[in-house]
Order: sequence, then structure tokens, then C-alpha cells
Amino acid sequence: MNTFLYSAAVTLLIATPVLGDDVSLVGTWVGERDRIARVEGRRGGMATLVITQQQGSTFTGHLKRSNPTGDEVEPLWGAFSPDARLIMGSDDEGTYMFTLIDPNTLDYCYSETGASPRTVCARLTRQR
Repeated sequence: MNTFLYSAAVTLLIATPVLGDDVSLVGTWVGERDRIARVEGRRGGMATLVITQQQGSTFTGHLKRSNPTGDEVEPLWGAFSPDARLIMGSDDEGTYMFTLIDPNTLDYCYSETGASPRTVCARLTRQR
């Protein structure tokens, strides 16, 4: 029984990412986004998240997204919980939710409300 419990504990520790104080989001993250909007409908395109500065559990940067009319860049600000399991951000119009999958993979979803609501999600990979 003790062997089983020990094995289960080791498996859980290996499977659970240890993030905490060592989290660094600074860098360039790129991936394909999928978006739905009330006015423009569904579309995809590339998203590039650039985190330029991190102080403790807060960060700032910008998101560049491709659109048929050209690329758009919007600044964003964010923060994360002590264990980095909850990561939030915002820009002038909406709210981001992030999940750090591993040190180089970041999922995000973004939502805007109002007259032209939209929601987008993507999996981003840190560029080296």
C-alpha cells in the first residue's frame, strides 16, 4: 500500500507543473487564433503576444493580430496569482484569460462586450 501511495504522489508531482515564483512570461508568443464576432462572424489568423516587462506577478506588453485590413497592435496589462494558475489581462476594450501550459506554451482567450461583442482563443508558443 505504501508503495502505491508513493508512486501516486510521485506521478502527481511529475504531472503537475511547478510554476510559482519562477514564472517568466517575458518574450514573444505566437500562434493561430480562432475568433467569433457578432458583426464580422468567424475568422482566424495569427496572434503574436509580446510581453515586454514583468515585475513580480504583473506584466505589460502588446498583442498583434492579423486581420484582412492589416495587422493591429493593442497594449495590454496583466497579473497572475502566486501559483500562476490564474493569469488575467486587459486592454482598453476587453479582458484576457491565460493558462500557462508549460514554460513555453500559453493558452489565451479574450472577450469584448458591447455593441460588437467578440471572443477569441489561441494556443501560443514562446519563440526562441
